Amino acid sequence: MKNFQRLNVNDSGAVEGLPLQLIIMVAIAAIVLVIVLGWLAPWQSKVDLNSLTVTPTSVENNNQTTITVTAWDTKGNYLEGAVIEISGSNVETQVLTTGADGTATFSVTPAIQTGTTNNIDILGKFTGTVYTERTAFVVVF
Repeated sequence: MKNFQRLNVNDSGAVEGLPLQLIIMVAIAAIVLVIVLGWLAPWQSKVDLNSLTVTPTSVENNNQTTITVTAWDTKGNYLEGAVIEISGSNVETQVLTTGADGTATFSVTPAIQTGTTNNIDILGKFTGTVYTERTAFVVVF
């Protein structure tokens, strides 16, 4: 019984290495977290092609028309540098890059068979975080 009481009374000993290991592990975890967040920070400022809007949405056959394509980024702002390609309905394929206002303006004269409808196809391409393509069209009647 005396041995049990002696061990029970002697509580001055402690596990001395545990706090040091814990501090080292927390410090390493903090350093790794800072490194990972540093790698991810540049991605926050990157944008991608989100959508295209086209004006007008329909044009008459055999009439010269100006088509304006606006590119929008993932943050809802105009997107500069998107490559816009327009083709179809016997319109010569044209490729333009959007300016600071996010627009590219094309002059087209569609030529389709009378009494039919067709589309002028629009393809937007942009490489931001990833390569992105979006499509739109204009109806020719």
